[in-house]
Amino acid sequence: MRIYLKKIMVILCILCVSPLVIYSEESNITKEGTSQPQKKIVLENNIVVTHLIKDSLLIGTDFGEVLELKLYETSPKLLAKLPDITSFYAESYAPKVYSVDRLGEQVLIHSEGNFGTKNLFVFSKGHLEMLPNMESLNIKKAAFVDEKRIFLGLASNEIVLYDIKQKQILYRKQLSEASFSDFALEIPSNRYVVACESGILYFGVMDSGEVIAELEGENKDNVYQVKLAKVGDIMTFITAGQDRKVGVYQLNLQTNKVESYGIGANFLVYSVGMSADSTLGAYMQNEQSEINVFRISDKQEIMHLSGHTSLLNNIIFTDYHLISSEDGKNILIWNLKE
Repeated sequence: MRIYLKKIMVILCILCVSPLVIYSEESNITKEGTSQPQKKIVLENNIVVTHLIKDSLLIGTDFGEVLELKLYETSPKLLAKLPDITSFYAESYAPKVYSVDRLGEQVLIHSEGNFGTKNLFVFSKGHLEMLPNMESLNIKKAAFVDEKRIFLGLASNEIVLYDIKQKQILYRKQLSEASFSDFALEIPSNRYVVACESGILYFGVMDSGEVIAELEGENKDNVYQVKLAKVGDIMTFITAGQDRKVGVYQLNLQTNKVESYGIGANFLVYSVGMSADSTLGAYMQNEQSEINVFRISDKQEIMHLSGHTSLLNNIIFTDYHLISSEDGKNILIWNLKE
């Protein structure tokens, strides 16, 4: 059965019919300094992960679905439905989708596997191909580097560069003994950043895995999420901390000088976001999943956003909007220009 599963090639239909979605559009009303979402999308199943690729939001759910939401459309469509998996109790159920990414016509899908393992698929032109020998890696996150290579973060706080054409590991590097939490990639400059339970950020080179800087001091505990953005010679990082703190680091790539500061929140900070030009940051501010948007240059809060009903799992900036998703069924889209 295991050999069969490794070689499985599942032909799926790309459905134009959306899953059950309740969609509403509201004005961006401000009341007592709090802005309401411009758009709200309610899915049938719970959201595990979201990832923006140009004008398409990829969504992974806890029901084995990968959905695509075009930002100018009113509802998502189903790209792929993963086959059911089996637990230690011989139950058959839909897997959670932990990571999604897209490059050209290929969609990378990292999901729950049989008996507590993890699966890694490449979905292209209606076909779902399982990458072999992934069960033992305990993958926590996956993303494309280019059309031939993917970058993996393992629970053991190892990073892996994997060749999907040759089906082989190019390198596997241990960063520390702390457990892995998250990574982010800056593809044009060939850089990665990894966050872990120690609060330290490891900044390095994707091609080799070499660590070129360790950033620390703002978080003393687990960093749930990290984002980065490069403008000129400055690489800016923002972190979401279990210690109820947002960390902001700015690294000068020419001088290696680092400047940093922290912002306190009223609850564990599960999610952060940052604009592509690194002028704006955002974070989950309290247990009600309200979002503070602030200027990175001076920490000044410029917007306070409310409307979620569950804990956040992602905050994404576009040119004119902010997109937030939660562990429940809601995706909210906010107008930043009003």
